[in-house]
This record gives sequence, C-alpha cells and structure tokens, in this order.
Amino acid sequence: MRKWREDITLIARSLRLIHKISAGILGMMLLQSALVSLSPFITMYMSSVMINGIQDRMELGQLLVLAAVTITASLLVHLSGSFFRHYINYLQARFWSRCEMVLSGKMMEMDYADVESARIHRLRQQIQDFSNVGGEGIGNVLYQFRELAERALTVIFSIAFVMSLFTARFQGEASGILRFAVSPPAAVLLAAAVLANAFAGMGVGRKMMENSHNLMRQATDANRVYMYYLENHIMTYHTGKDVRIYHEAGMLREETKALFDTGVDMMNGQTRNEAKYAGMVALSTVVLSTIVYLFVGLRALAGMIGVGQVVLYIGSISKFTDGFTGLVMALTRLRTNNDVMRVYFEFLDTPAGTEEAAERLAGTEEAAERLAGTEEAAERLAGTEEAAETPVGTKEAAERLAGTKEAADVPAPHEVEFCDVSFRYPDSENWVLRHISMKFRMGERLAVVGKNGSGKTTFIKLLCRLYDPTEGCILVDGVDIRHFGMEEYRKLFSVVFQDYKLFSFSLAQNVAAKRDAEPDRVEACLQRAGFGERLSRMHDGIHTCLYKDFEETGVEVSGGEAQKIAIARALYKDAPIIVLDEPTAALDPIAEYEIYSGFNEMIGGRTAIYISHRLSSCRFCDDIVVFNMGELVQRGSHDELAADADGLYYELWNAQAQHYADSAPTA
Repeated sequence: MRKWREDITLIARSLRLIHKISAGILGMMLLQSALVSLSPFITMYMSSVMINGIQDRMELGQLLVLAAVTITASLLVHLSGSFFRHYINYLQARFWSRCEMVLSGKMMEMDYADVESARIHRLRQQIQDFSNVGGEGIGNVLYQFRELAERALTVIFSIAFVMSLFTARFQGEASGILRFAVSPPAAVLLAAAVLANAFAGMGVGRKMMENSHNLMRQATDANRVYMYYLENHIMTYHTGKDVRIYHEAGMLREETKALFDTGVDMMNGQTRNEAKYAGMVALSTVVLSTIVYLFVGLRALAGMIGVGQVVLYIGSISKFTDGFTGLVMALTRLRTNNDVMRVYFEFLDTPAGTEEAAERLAGTEEAAERLAGTEEAAERLAGTEEAAETPVGTKEAAERLAGTKEAADVPAPHEVEFCDVSFRYPDSENWVLRHISMKFRMGERLAVVGKNGSGKTTFIKLLCRLYDPTEGCILVDGVDIRHFGMEEYRKLFSVVFQDYKLFSFSLAQNVAAKRDAEPDRVEACLQRAGFGERLSRMHDGIHTCLYKDFEETGVEVSGGEAQKIAIARALYKDAPIIVLDEPTAALDPIAEYEIYSGFNEMIGGRTAIYISHRLSSCRFCDDIVVFNMGELVQRGSHDELAADADGLYYELWNAQAQHYADSAPTA
C-alpha cells in the first residue's frame, strides 16, 4: 500500500509538471477522451433503438428521425473530435519544445560544480536514454494519461449501458436452459466471468509490460553508444578528415553494425514477447465472447430483452473488457514509468545556482562568522567615509555595491581577497585547492602559473563564482561575493576559458553573445584581437556564419582564429576584470608575439589575469602567483621568482628556457 501511495504521489507530481509546462493540455485531453469513449456507445445505443423499432414495426417517419439523430450525433462527435485532435496536436508540439527547455534551463541555472559532476551527467544521460529507447519519461506520462482517461470513461459508460442486463427481472415463464439463463445466478456468473477475464488480461498485460521493460533496459546502453557514434563520428563533417586519413570507416562500420544487431535482437525479443501474451489474451477473449453471446442470446430468446439490446449489451461488455484491461495497463505503464520519473525529478530537484546559497547565507550568524568584520575591511569597501560606516559583509553592503541599478554603473571594485579558500567537488574527498589566501588590487596584471592539475583554472572559476568555496570565502572590497546579486557580480568578468565555445551563428553574434550586436563595436573588438585581416576576407563580414552546421556558406575558422574571436568576445563585454586562460595556446609564435605586444593597449585600464604554461608570456605582468598541487607556493615579480633557485618557478622557467635554447635555429 505504501508503494502505491508513493507511485500515486509521483504520478500526481508528474501531471502537475505537465500542466505547468503546457497549461490546458490535460483538460483538453480529458474532453477528447470523453468524446472518443462515448462515440461507440452512441452508435450502439441508437442502433439498438432502431433495430427494436424495426422489430416493433415502427413507422417509417420515426425511423428516419432516429437515423437523422444518429447521423447528426455522430457528425457532431466527429467534428468535435477533429477540433480537439488538432488543438491537442498544437499543445503537444508546444509541450515537447518546452520539455527540452525545462531540462536545458535547469542545466543553465544549476551551480557550475553540479553541471560538471558525474551524477548530473549520469542523470541527464539516463533521461535521454529512456526517452530514446522506450519513449519513457514525462512524455509517456502525458500519453498514458490520455489512455487512462479514455479507458476509465469507457469502463464507466459500458457499466452504465450494460447494468440493466444484470438487474432486469424476468416476469414470464421459462424452462430448461432458458430458465437458468434468465435467473439471477446466471447474471452473477456472467459478471464473474467478465471480471475474471479482465483481471486475467490485467495479469498477462502486467507480465508483458515487465518483460518489455526489462528488454528496453537492456537495449539502453547499446542505443546510447550507437547514438554516440552516429551523432559524433558518422553524421558530422567535423570528423571526416580523421576518418579518411586513418581509414576509420571500417572500424566505425563494424562497431555500429554490432550495436545495431544488438538492437535488432532486442526488438525481435520484444516482438516475441508481445506475440506470446497477445495470443493468451486473444484466447481468453474468445472464451468470454462465447459465454457472453450465449447468455445474451438466450435471454433474447426467452423474450427478456429485445433484439436491438443484444447489439448494445454484447458491444458494451466487449468495451468493458477492453477498457478495464487498458485501464490497468495504463496504470501499470505509469507505475513502471515512475522509475524514470524518479530520475527526472532527482535531476530537477538539484538545487539552483549559488544565488540560492547567497540568499540562505545573507543575514545569518554563519555569514557573520565567515565574513571579514574588521575596520580595515570596512575601509576597503569603497574608500569613502560613508562606506566605512556600512557593516562589512552585510546584505546592505552587497546591495550598495552590486544589487541596484546605480551599483551596476559604479567603478570597478578596488580589491579582491581570497581568505583561506579551499575547494573540493561535491561527493569528492580530494581537495583541488587548499588554504589559498591572497589579495590583488584592480588595475594590476596578475599571472597564474603552475603545472597541469595544480588548480589554476579552479582558482579562476572560484573567482568568477562558477564554484563556491568549500571552506573560506572570497571578498570584494570586504564583502563576501555570496552576498552579491549573481548577475551583477558576473558583470565584473570577461573570461576566455581554455575550453571556450563558439557557436554556428554569425560572427557578430559570437562576439556580442546576443542577437542584436553593435556592428562598429564588433569590428573594433575583432581588430583589437588581431582578427582584422581574416575579417576582411569574409564574404559577409561580421554577418558571416561560422561553421557549416546551419549554413552551406558557413566559414570554418582555424584554432588560432577561433581563439581571437573568443578574445574579441571578452573585449566586447567590456568588463572591468578580464581573465585569459591560455589565451595564445592555439596561436603561432608570430601571432602570439603580436597579441602580447599589444596586450596593454588591448586591455587598457582593466584588471587582467593570465593563466599560461608559457612563462615567457608572463614577464610583462606586475605580479605572478605559482600554484602547485592545489596550493599557492610562490608569489612575486618575474625577476624575483626567477632568482629563487629553490622555487618551482625557477625550475619551470629554466626548463622552458632550455627548450627554447635547444630548439633555436643556428646560423
């Protein structure tokens, strides 16, 4: 019983979500189900009246009236059904488009640490796999709701029309088998037979559904791998070069054929499973139909019911059996589908981004303990007497700095401070960063260096508030960044990540990150990023589409060109702090020199933070911090760090300098 309650609660929540996604669709489906269910009963009832009328020698005019009523009713039902069908198709199209938006929107509002987590990827993949293989998920709830409503109404209508067959009393005389047929015990036995057949069909159907469910689960993994090959290696032109150069077509063909054959075997097993149980249901239906025909026929022969009612009763009992079996099957499918909906809601119930965490933290004792509360921090807030009077780390301070329209236009903050910051990913025991404490002031050039996996990019993600610290806090002019409005805070940063992404949209849209770009500003940013010469050769200028996914005339750009576009996008945002993660990794030495020689002019008065493996590119920075295994191990200018023979920077610098010396051309 507890399992039933849990299932019903989950089904109800799924239906509420459907209503939220596409309001009105459930009500329209309920109305359509009522029409679909009632339609055959109208035909059967009017047919029985007309047959009885013919048997009783009803006048022709009356028969014509009955025929006209029957035709009119059928026409109205058909037209109404057509209207509902077309309108529901529209609602379903809207529903499916919004379904994907619900999942995509959730991904975009999640904390970035959750977006990167294996758990979220697994949940999202499971939702996709279940939908692809067996059509399970939120869409299946919608489909089964219509089935459930239609079958339930069919059961109700059939009981209403057939009830008189079981409650009628025979007033005449009968003998032999006719006497038994018109007796109440015979009606009870027929009712028992109908119910037994319905429950037998329910049991068989449930067993079939369980087997089908297991087969679909087995096919899920094979289908996921097959779709991976299809979408990422076969149906896309991006991999065409490697496929041809390395003769990978045979390997891909063999892999996909094996997966396809596995899917075919699963489908054959599904077909055999359905055929097996369908035969059992057909045999049971034949036996019941024989009993029903005998019972109703004998009662008609005894004069208990008219010939027309034979048609009505036999049809109604048949509809009841089908409706009851279908009703239970729909419930079974919904309960089976709940396994998927639990995954669906686990995904949707993942807490929203750090904005929610900020709201929980603001104004609490925990916040007060985690925020700096000294006079020195207060003075750093904005450099004014008024700001010094505002309690540091409070909601009021955050609102004054980033929570209002005026705050959005204030000059960039003066100082950023990491206060004993440590970070590890959710559900992980390994620390990525440990006890990071440092300050840097606005307008400086800061370089972040270290070996791979030392925590450099994680440091930047914490600064941009893609992650929140597991321990410690980050302050901007003395205010914990978790007290800032998320959107306002992120306006402070333009970032070119190492794994940046460009889209198959126009060049202007890629630079502006929106549909309505400012053409002159886009061109200026591209020029400053060193993309001017390539731009002059594009057939539609800044309106040229990148890549060929959507446009045949789309332009393929090289890795270095793409990196320049990403830098232009960072410049277009015009944030006070610009962060470049390996900004010249894809550039040739000449292009790299051009970029670095023009960096000061390009960046202007902004604060600049560089992450780079090429230590020669960090020499022009005011300050260099060195990370190693998640810890901050050194800090200073290039000359200071290069002079420390015991430091990691000295080791890295000399290793790279030796490489440059060994590879230098000779005269």
